[in-house]
Amino acid sequence: MDVSSINNLLPRTSSTNTSSEGAEIINENATFQAALDEATGKIENAKSRDLKVMTAAEIEQRDKDLKEASVELEAILLKMMYGEMYKTVPKDELFGDDNAMEIYQDMYQGELTKEMAHSGGIGLANFIYKQLASK
Repeated sequence: MDVSSINNLLPRTSSTNTSSEGAEIINENATFQAALDEATGKIENAKSRDLKVMTAAEIEQRDKDLKEASVELEAILLKMMYGEMYKTVPKDELFGDDNAMEIYQDMYQGELTKEMAHSGGIGLANFIYKQLASK
């Protein structure tokens, strides 16, 4: 390494810059370079993790989990829909407005919508699964 290349690394000082300011600039540049190198290393590590090849068993398990999550989401949405539809039904005056009956109806709707979603539902689970599996 010749001396002229070392001079290019040093900051240019003018008559207003002191030697301590020059040293401070060099220290800031070194700190920035260290932070940049650390960030670049983290990005490279993340890329290498993202490029991991999944085994057939991992793919099968992921697909199974995605399918189950999609069906559960459809069941939740169906339960919300049924709950809103049920609010439009007039209350039964024969038995009164009972808290136990509301709890029973809520549990019944939950089980009904789970069964609907597991048996095909309205097709929302398949749509959600296809969207999640394609990513």
